[in-house]
Amino acid sequence: MIKRIRFYLSILCIIIVLAGIWGTGTASMSVYAASKGAEEDTAEETEEFRAVWIAYSNFDAKKYSNRNEFAEFVGEMFDNAVNCGMNAVVVHVRPFSDAMYQSDYFPWSKYASGKQGVHPGFDPLRIMVEEAHVRGLQIHAWLNPYRVTAAGNTDPMSLSKKNPARKYLTNSKKKDDRYVLAYHDQLFYNPSVPAVRKLIINGVKEIVQYYDVDGIHFDDYFYPAFSEETYTVYFDAPEYEEYVAKQTAKGKSYKDIVAWRKGNVNTLVSGVYKAIKEIDPDCVFGISPGGYIDYYKNDYFRWYVDYQTWMSKPGYIDYICPQIYWSFNTLNTYPYYETLLKWEAALKTDAVKLYVGLPAYKMNEKVKISSASDYYDSEWFNQFTLANMVRVARSTERTSGFIVFDYQDFTEKKNEKAINNLKAVWDE
Repeated sequence: MIKRIRFYLSILCIIIVLAGIWGTGTASMSVYAASKGAEEDTAEETEEFRAVWIAYSNFDAKKYSNRNEFAEFVGEMFDNAVNCGMNAVVVHVRPFSDAMYQSDYFPWSKYASGKQGVHPGFDPLRIMVEEAHVRGLQIHAWLNPYRVTAAGNTDPMSLSKKNPARKYLTNSKKKDDRYVLAYHDQLFYNPSVPAVRKLIINGVKEIVQYYDVDGIHFDDYFYPAFSEETYTVYFDAPEYEEYVAKQTAKGKSYKDIVAWRKGNVNTLVSGVYKAIKEIDPDCVFGISPGGYIDYYKNDYFRWYVDYQTWMSKPGYIDYICPQIYWSFNTLNTYPYYETLLKWEAALKTDAVKLYVGLPAYKMNEKVKISSASDYYDSEWFNQFTLANMVRVARSTERTSGFIVFDYQDFTEKKNEKAINNLKAVWDE
């Protein structure tokens, strides 16, 4: 009976939110009342995952030059996370083929010391693990597996001499010349190369082995986004042609380039999962793809993310956190509620938890409803939008947690009301 009551109240919550997308906080307060009544009637459940992404851009080596200063710097961030009701932080430790920790494979990050390859004199990740755990926070180490440089930089000499990407591109060996590829003014590791996969997996293994992290986290940077004209001819297309030639010579069938690329990513993902569990079965592995679920069916546009496999078969990930960064407004290409339902429908195994990425960075900003629209979305000026996103996701009973992007926007003065409303919803 209680579950039935909760179901009808949940439907009521959704209707109220959708009806009030152009309004202010009035509809949101109605949602609050309905949702709170429903939640009070339910039994105690497993703790909800509530985290904030702390991106590389939130670090500034000019603000710390020793262990104590860094501990104070991250301690303030973690205190703010706790004060806002979070129980986890997802912290960037490898944004650009580098490391915010002592690595045997990657050079020190410039976000640790100010210059890539330079030892900061302390171990940032070890400090972050200590500071997180003393506050009761989980800490997930966030890595970009393939990205080597930011957009606009394809110069290997700008990297540390210790960076494997620079070594591949500048040494005298010919066999590793294509381990790193340039595309659209940016460098990436080649996902089709077994040696690259081994490098990435080794980089994960050393974190799990030597640091008491609670999770390893990848975000949405896998393959770059191609165009219809380029996806079959650039990047690792030569490796694909080699694969086709080998299969043909053996008299065997071969995958098309889309399935082949997804297979390359899946081989890495399953390899990372296996490596983590062999070292620490309690350490979880999660991926946060972009929320535009239908785009992943496109042959060329979105990174070859095989979410259907990851969400239906054990052995790939422990959680997935799509970045559903659109409001409830149905004029959006991917309105929040409808997109959430699509992600929930893709979840086919109890071995994987579904979290939702929430966009604090859009709050109180003029954001267009879609790239093809001249209209701005008023929902981002409704200080209950983030809180309503949590309420609606909870009402479907398929979502197990949330991650907010990102720390900087999470703590900005202009977003104080929105974050306070989000904080209040945790206790409902």
